[in-house]
Amino acid sequence: MRAATVARHVRELRDTNPIAAAEVAREMARQDYDAIFRSFLSDTPLRPDDAGDVLTAFIVLQWMVANDTKAEPSPAALRAVRRRMVAPMADKPPLSQGPTRAAFAEQVKLRTVLHHAGWQAAQRLGMVPSFVAGLSKDFIPPAKLRAVVLTDDGLVARGGRRAPAARAAAGGALPEAPVAAVAPVVPGTAPPAAAEPSAEPRHAANWAGVEGVYFRSTTGVGVGGMVVIEFEPLILFRDGGYYEIDDAALEDVDLAAERAAKPRRFGRWTRSGDAYVLTGTGGKPQDYKLQDGSFFKAYPAEAGERTITRSYRRMSGGGNTAMGGDVMIAVANRYDFRPDGTYGRGGSTGATNSGATTGVSSAVSRRRPPEGGRYGLDRHTLTLTGADGRSRRLFFAYGSEKDPPQRDREMAFIGGSVFTNPD
Repeated sequence: MRAATVARHVRELRDTNPIAAAEVAREMARQDYDAIFRSFLSDTPLRPDDAGDVLTAFIVLQWMVANDTKAEPSPAALRAVRRRMVAPMADKPPLSQGPTRAAFAEQVKLRTVLHHAGWQAAQRLGMVPSFVAGLSKDFIPPAKLRAVVLTDDGLVARGGRRAPAARAAAGGALPEAPVAAVAPVVPGTAPPAAAEPSAEPRHAANWAGVEGVYFRSTTGVGVGGMVVIEFEPLILFRDGGYYEIDDAALEDVDLAAERAAKPRRFGRWTRSGDAYVLTGTGGKPQDYKLQDGSFFKAYPAEAGERTITRSYRRMSGGGNTAMGGDVMIAVANRYDFRPDGTYGRGGSTGATNSGATTGVSSAVSRRRPPEGGRYGLDRHTLTLTGADGRSRRLFFAYGSEKDPPQRDREMAFIGGSVFTNPD
């Protein structure tokens, strides 16, 4: 099962990012994530073969990372977290079902090890705040974790009030079973400029069949190979199909041609109340609950909203330093949208090789030439027009927060990539 857990990550990467897949496969071949995880639990009352104990360790690690502390939790604290946060979920899937519970435990072990490795890499790089900020909603929200302390009574609010039990300090999500496989993050994922000015939309009728726009969480490879939480936008159609939209605005997508070229971006969905089931091309259904940590509503710009007074930033990358390797790649992209309808865009790319393996170290960096022009915002479409008059239409959406969901303008999808407000 451990081999299958790793293989699932590598298999999902290989179709779209063979270089990243090769890096992950090579590092995982050198590392036994189960042995590493077991070392975390030495001298603790937690058992590495108990799914509830595994989940307890993952929750506590999230608290340690959010607070950037290496203070070892006491046995009483670990037992309290398990009793108050994990035990109430014992009679619910995935913990209540044997085969699912075992797969879930392996996925959480792997996530714990990679999360810890990413934290260590972020500490070495002086990037802990960026690392923690990138975890976002698939983990317990860092702000919630910083508002509590770990005591022998479990996670307790700094004012002395206990944190809510089953929802792990309010609002955070625990991994689904199985946890989403690692999805690739390709350096420089921002959409390229179109070669010609944008013509009138050729497939405006696509929107007539849309039930709603959503996004779900997955894991990706970030700076140095550290595991980060990514989000992918989804278009759900009234006929029961869904599409993982890429950069182009939906009205510019030939869905039939896209399905033939990229079948993995399509699937089927069903809904019962707030419960959704999404089934991809592999045929394996995945359960989600709206606004419950892994599946969220996405919002268009409001009717009449034509400008954005915000900056958005995205950090991505690659490499293998998070797992003890030599190579680290970091990519930064930023958009600055102004109320007068103009925008600026910039970014940079850097890569280092420590030379620990080859004996030859190297470092390169490049700053993206500044770009700017005018922009237009119309519901789920962002139109960027450069100084040369060339335009391109991109998919656009705001994220959401809370339940019932509310529009969150601090998080935006520009094309198929998620950006956040750094200010």
